[in-house]
Amino acid sequence: MRGPSLLRSIPPLALAAALALGLSGCGGDTMTAFDATAYVRGVLDETYKGTWDNAFLDLVDLTDGEAQDAYEAALEQEYQRFAYQFDLEDASLTDETRQAALDLLSQVCAQAQYTVQEAVPLDDARYAVEVSVRPMDLFLQVEEDLLPAYQEAFAARYAEADLSDPAARAACEDDWARGIVDLCESRLGLLNYQDVVSILVLVAPDDDGLYSMSGTDFADLSALILPY
Repeated sequence: MRGPSLLRSIPPLALAAALALGLSGCGGDTMTAFDATAYVRGVLDETYKGTWDNAFLDLVDLTDGEAQDAYEAALEQEYQRFAYQFDLEDASLTDETRQAALDLLSQVCAQAQYTVQEAVPLDDARYAVEVSVRPMDLFLQVEEDLLPAYQEAFAARYAEADLSDPAARAACEDDWARGIVDLCESRLGLLNYQDVVSILVLVAPDDDGLYSMSGTDFADLSALILPY
C-alpha cells in the first residue's frame, strides 16, 4: 500500500499549484515512472485547465477544495505575470477590472496545448519527463498588432489630464488596464499556436525523499505555453 504523501511547495515563480510529490516507504512502495508522468500531467492540468481527477488528488494527497485553491493561486500568479508584462498597476485597479483580467486569463489558460510523454528513469530515484508544447500567440499578437496604436491613443486621451491627484491617477491606471483586457479579448477568437517545442523536466527527490518538479523547469514550461 502507499503511505500518506508528504508535500512541499516549490518556489512561487513556478506557480503555487506545482506541488511537490512525496511517497512514503510504506509497504516498500517507491516512486515509479507512472507516478512521475501522472504528477507532471496532473500539475499542468490543474494549473492551466483547472481540472483534476481522484487519481491525481490521491497522488499528491489533496482534497478537491485544496486543488481548487491551488488552481486559483496559479491563476493569480499568471495574473501577476500579465500585469508585469502589460504595465498594469494592480493597486490602482477596481475589483471589476482585476476580475476581468482574471477571467480573461482563465479562458486563455484553458486553451493551453501540451503533451506529456512517459517518464524515463535516469537512475534509481530521478525521472526525466518530456513535455511537448504548442505556444499560444495571443499576447504576442496584441503586443505586435494592437499595442502601439493603443499606447498612442491612450497618451493623446490623457495628454491634458492632471494626474497629480491620486484618484485621477488611479482612474487613469484602471482605464489603461481595462483597455489592455479589451484588446486581448478582441483577439481571443484569433488565438493561434506556434510550432511544437519540447522540453525535459526533472522529477527528483530532495534530501528528505520528497519528489518535485524544479521551479526552474516549471517556469520554463510556463514561458513556453503562454509567451509574452
